[in-house]
Amino acid sequence: MDNQRRYNVERSCLRCHERKIRCDKKSPCVRCVRQGVACQYPGPSRVKRQPPKKNMTDVAARLEQLERSITALVSERSSQPSTSQTTQDTYGNSPDTLSAEALATPKSGSPVASTGTEKPRFQGFRGFLGKDGRYINEPLLSRVLEKEQELQSAIGSPSDASSPRRLPILKAEGLIANPLLMQLDSPELYPSRWKATVLWQTFLTRVDPLVKVIHVPSVQSQIFAAINRPESVRADVRALLFAIYFAATTTLLSDDIHNQAHVADLQRFKQGLEISLYHAEFLDAPTITSLQAMIIYQTCYRYSNSGRSGWTMHGLTIRAAQSIGLQRDGKHFKLPELECELRRRLWWHIHAADSRVTEDHGLSVPENNIGDTDLPLNIDDQNLSESADTHVSQPQWTEMTFSLIIMETSIRRQDIMSNLNEFSNADQLLADFRTSIEEKYLRHSDPDIPIQRFGFLLGQLLLYKTEICARQKLIHIRGQQASSIDYEISQKTLIVACTAIETGLEIHCDELLRGFHWLATTFTQYHLLTYILWHLCVYPDGPHNERAWRGVNMQFSMMEHPSWPDPGPKWSIIVQLKEKAVRARQTRESAQSQKIVPETAALEPGSSYNFDIDGWDPESVDISDWNSLAQSLSLLQ
Repeated sequence: MDNQRRYNVERSCLRCHERKIRCDKKSPCVRCVRQGVACQYPGPSRVKRQPPKKNMTDVAARLEQLERSITALVSERSSQPSTSQTTQDTYGNSPDTLSAEALATPKSGSPVASTGTEKPRFQGFRGFLGKDGRYINEPLLSRVLEKEQELQSAIGSPSDASSPRRLPILKAEGLIANPLLMQLDSPELYPSRWKATVLWQTFLTRVDPLVKVIHVPSVQSQIFAAINRPESVRADVRALLFAIYFAATTTLLSDDIHNQAHVADLQRFKQGLEISLYHAEFLDAPTITSLQAMIIYQTCYRYSNSGRSGWTMHGLTIRAAQSIGLQRDGKHFKLPELECELRRRLWWHIHAADSRVTEDHGLSVPENNIGDTDLPLNIDDQNLSESADTHVSQPQWTEMTFSLIIMETSIRRQDIMSNLNEFSNADQLLADFRTSIEEKYLRHSDPDIPIQRFGFLLGQLLLYKTEICARQKLIHIRGQQASSIDYEISQKTLIVACTAIETGLEIHCDELLRGFHWLATTFTQYHLLTYILWHLCVYPDGPHNERAWRGVNMQFSMMEHPSWPDPGPKWSIIVQLKEKAVRARQTRESAQSQKIVPETAALEPGSSYNFDIDGWDPESVDISDWNSLAQSLSLLQ
């Protein structure tokens, strides 16, 4: 018995081993518990798999094949006039860094002798590189851009003066190297103590309920000490103070975008944050407090600048968090319960924010190692104290519920997407997911309380979005082609997408939620708009198209308001996609009015408009989670 237990501890569970992910080797392990599947470990009698034996003939053939491939590559490179033009193949790979396996494997992937003329296949999703140097590897978007020359022109440089988007209010370069550090008098960056108190209260009502990374009862005394005597507190506490000022001012700016005093204050508080992080040595010695400051700052920074600097800053924050072990639960280190909870809040806010920022920039990255950190407890700050040894989640709406809705739906959505092909009943899987979120969080909401109303609507929106993504990926996994797609399924998916867009519009139009619009306006629904507009392009005539157009037009109308923040670099592509959908609709209406059947017009339910992309259908492409598309769609290239 002892031998079996020792053997199992040294091995990952069968599921984690098969998926090649880290296993905590508990029984059951955390990942299996999270996914609700049985956790099994290999028995002691299991014989360790041995690599197949190779005889001398096999080895000699392999070496000969490798030698031919290398010789061909060297000859090809030496025949080129410029070294700089030949260091990369058409897939962006450098021949100097290609592995022996890649050199010896032909395009087909079969282990047959190479002729020396085939180029090695890139094992991954290539992506799209614009003329301005902007890289996009979100599979759906990059595939569209490769096939549509017209849409490529919509990818403009961030400094393009012809862009109709609102110019960024702020830039983030000072976080790395601030040239004004030696010129600024730090005390001049602070507001008056009365204004600081007002900003703290604004933060508590309009930011803290949405970005719950601090424990107000324990930090409030530090905040007021910093307000009264900023020189007496640590640099990371001053950084947190400036982040709070910055966040509160962002919410005020969203009420009056033309208030130049608020813009000037944002600049001051941003500089104060950067100087404080510099003195706190954030890059070399991050702390819980400095990471809290970064999360608050980055969440609000998106309102003032939607450029790639936000993506880059998230990379810094993730590495800083991993350097102090936030990906490992604090209980492993016997930390106090309060500190464990603060670490959990931070880590999962960082993880959820990183998943969200990829959507802004059309990027798709491999799933980060999320470690074994538990989700935060569903508990109010007042019930979480340093003196208590244990705490339990409350079956009610708490100050953490809003954040937990976002965190848990993000985690569960990734699990669903990565394991969708393992479930025989996807409808039941999605129904169980919805029931779990509704029973755990949404049913406790009171629609008369603003934050709870916001949480309920946002939760419903995330559930609709997950359903759409899952159904798209499921169809792709099953290998259905455009010609065999059930038209009724397509229309049902469009209904769900329309309902999701309308839920988002309700959030933006609800006067009760005005205090949270600063955050809601930064959530551009690229997934939903891409699916709906692509559907309208391919099927310009359908029973639910008018409803879809109403939702799209309302969304566009709201985003044209001067107070709306820049939706990001992908928005110009969405605009171009809408224009193509309008043309498809006009072609259909013209054909109907003239009673002429053009080759590209869809006349019968279920038939599709060609739309310049052969064989494309909204149901034939996997429009799923931004972090899980790359591998599944690489075969479509």
